[in-house]
Formats: sequence, C-alpha cells, structure tokens
Amino acid sequence: MSTDLFEKLCTAIKKSVDSYCKKPITISFSGGVDSALVALLAKDFTDVELIAVGTPGSHDLIAAKSAAEIMGMELRCVEVSAEEMASEAILMKKEIDLEQIEVEFMLPFWIAAKEAKHSILMCGQGADELFGGYARFRDKKNIPNLSKEVKDLNKRIPNRENKIVNLFDLELSCPYLSFGVVQAAENFSQIERIGDVGKVVLRKSAEMLGLPREIAQRKKKAAQYGSGSQKALKKMIKHTIEFEITFESKKIAESVAKATEPENLGWVDTKVHGKTLHATVKADSIGSLREAAEDFMSCLSVAENVAKQ
Repeated sequence: MSTDLFEKLCTAIKKSVDSYCKKPITISFSGGVDSALVALLAKDFTDVELIAVGTPGSHDLIAAKSAAEIMGMELRCVEVSAEEMASEAILMKKEIDLEQIEVEFMLPFWIAAKEAKHSILMCGQGADELFGGYARFRDKKNIPNLSKEVKDLNKRIPNRENKIVNLFDLELSCPYLSFGVVQAAENFSQIERIGDVGKVVLRKSAEMLGLPREIAQRKKKAAQYGSGSQKALKKMIKHTIEFEITFESKKIAESVAKATEPENLGWVDTKVHGKTLHATVKADSIGSLREAAEDFMSCLSVAENVAKQ
C-alpha cells in the first residue's frame, strides 16, 4: 500500500477533526482506535472532555480508562446501573423511533450526549463502515460494499444521532464521515481497508498520526456489548406484555398516553398511531409483570375519564 495514500488519509483525518474544534468539544470515548484517534488529534486544537459510558466493570470503561491513561488525557466515566440503563432506554425510545438493536448500541451515545459539558459532541461513527471494522465484512460468505455501508449510515444519522444531539442542544461531529476522509479512504481497496483484523488502513494511519500501537491495534467490542447496555436491558426486562387500545379519537389517545407517562416511566413503553395506543409493559418476573399490567390499566382508566371531560 502506497505511503503517499496513507499520508493523504492522515492529512484528511486531521483536517476533518480540526474543522470541528473551533470551540471546546466532548468526545464519546470507548478507548478503541476510532474515538482514541480523534481524541488524540482534537487535544492539539481545543479543550477536550472525554466521556466513557458503561455498566460497572464493563469492557468499555476498562478500555477507556486504559487508553486515556496511556494518552495522558483526563477521562470522565459515567457508570450506569442496569436499572438506570433500562430507564434511559425507555426515555430514548419515547423521543426517537428505533429498533431494539439500535436502542442497545445507541444508549452509550445518548447518555454521553446527556452528560456532555461542551456544545459539540464528537464521535467515531462511520469508521467501521468506511474502513471495514465489522466482523461480517471478514466473513467469506459475504461480499461487502463499504461505499453502500457509508451511504446507508449517512441516511440513518439524521433520524438517530442528529436527533439525539438536538434534544440536548448539541452539535454532532463525525470526522470519519467528512467528504475529504471518505474520498481519501476510498483510494484504498476494500480488501486493503478490511484486512485480516478489520480497519487495517485506519489502524496504520492512527499509528502514523501518533496513537500508541497498544490502542491502535486494540480489538474493540460493539457498543452494546462493550458498554454492557445489551446485557443490562436483557437482565432487567425478561417478560413483556403488549396492549393495543383504540379510543374515540387520536386526541384522546394522545392525552391518555401523556397522562400515564409520569406514573409508568421506566417500565411501560407507549406509542400512539392514529386513535390506537400501543403499550408494552416490561418486568423482571411474571408476578411483577402482572402487577405492572394491572397498575397500568388502572392509570389508563383514570386518564381516559379525565381526557373525555
């Protein structure tokens, strides 16, 4: 692989990070090569806050602490219990329409946005798609299309990452998705970018830019596994029951959903489609599920009567 192409990629990544550093920034930090490289570069341009999110003892918190120490940067760790993860998941789903898998891997980002001290939230989104980081790209049964992966991610970001930062009055920064970085990365073939371990080109570029090899070559778990969010949600929510209730009008359905929300926050997920209220009651045991369902129906009855008045 050409040294000239690596130098062009390094220049593009550095320029992209710099373009977002006109003000102090917060970085959603996991200790992997993606977030560590942008953190390393950003600290030369502005004040940087690193935030790592995870359940106590999770892989990401351990990796983030290790990376921050090696890089000589301060780190703010946000430890979140399984109960708090479940509550945050409910809050996020009320604001943004996400699939369950998206809820699991976006939870650390949501919490980082909520906790961010600065108005710009920088992240490593796009690195796995652009440089072929996911294990499925190395499966011989699959034929990856990294260009399509990047385009598809760019279509999802406005309804996911952007919505999250907007809710907390922040600006989103994804240096790996800038035109210059994408263009420089695509000078390498897919096979070169993916390599035997994933993100080979990015890892080498990171080392060229000064990231310690121990971090640049570190294997990283997906956010939902590394942060412990998936395990926490599965642990807390073992049983569910779904309700579908149709009211006289959409207005009543929306009023009922809004009225029951404070009482049920954290264990009931509600959505309104037309005149119909869809509710999913969640609990960690059958007995708790029955009690939760009964409480919800009682709240529902009172709210409906009030809404009709």
